[in-house]
Amino acid sequence: MNLETAKQFLAEFDDCVIATVSADGKPEAATVGFSCDENMRIVICTNINTRKAVNMRKNQSVALVVGFEGSCTVQYEGTARKTTVKELGLRLEQHYEKIPSARRFGEDEDQGYYIITPTWLRFTDYTKAPSTFEIKEF
Repeated sequence: MNLETAKQFLAEFDDCVIATVSADGKPEAATVGFSCDENMRIVICTNINTRKAVNMRKNQSVALVVGFEGSCTVQYEGTARKTTVKELGLRLEQHYEKIPSARRFGEDEDQGYYIITPTWLRFTDYTKAPSTFEIKEF
């Protein structure tokens, strides 16, 4: 898989759908702002009391979909880990540059920061003939 193509595609979007699993095994999905780094790790920020944050404390496996408005998508599975502002460092500033609206929650004591490390990724492009279906396992 050409990861550069997937990275460029991810850079075009600010929001994704993230799927988590509740304590009783039910799937739950939500939209969230995201940014992706050069190693395909995704950063999201959310209130620690949201369903997705509560779910990620119990089960770190997540799935994300980016590009649900057109004929190209990235499907991404990974492992979420809660992190700190200090650990994120410059990476958090890069996240805020991509998602300026997230900055207003930065001082909120209930704001949680998560790094998602990929385990599986599929890039699909139906705009080309033949269609592109590229899979990468990490």
